[in-house]
Amino acid sequence: MKKNLLALAMALTMTLSFTACGNTESDTKVIEADNSTASSDSPASAGGYTFEYKGTNIAVDADAAPIISALGDPSEYFESPSCAADGIGKLYTYPDFQIQTYPDGDKDYVEYVLLRTDLVATSEGIDLSSSREDVMAAYGDATTETDSSLEYEKDGMTLLFLFDGDSISSIQYNSPKSK
Repeated sequence: MKKNLLALAMALTMTLSFTACGNTESDTKVIEADNSTASSDSPASAGGYTFEYKGTNIAVDADAAPIISALGDPSEYFESPSCAADGIGKLYTYPDFQIQTYPDGDKDYVEYVLLRTDLVATSEGIDLSSSREDVMAAYGDATTETDSSLEYEKDGMTLLFLFDGDSISSIQYNSPKSK
């Protein structure tokens, strides 16, 4: 049942990311980061939440090329018109997480990172096996809280925890471009 709900949540997230093209802002909000895999001219996070996988820091709005290069070939790859910007968005699926990108000029940037299994965790140690109480102990009071979600904002980006009862069904790092 939990796997079915997780699959449904991931499918819904993908569907929303490809169909929620209501954002018509032409301004790109850049989050600068200390991202060792990003080139010097790429936006990367100065303080937003980041996901680290095998020594590769993955920040929303970071240049995707050096990140994808460091991670290697994904198990699945999908392209579709981007909702965040003009051009093609790309979805890279790895065994434990997904990275969605948006284009800006001749580069692609990270729009969101979706954690898919409990084999990966946030920098604060929260994974899909964690409880709502674990999340609140690690992050404090949420910026936005509902019965089914906790959302934390930091430096313009959001970290979203979706729940099925008390169990986490999804963890997603989102760029402001995702809204």
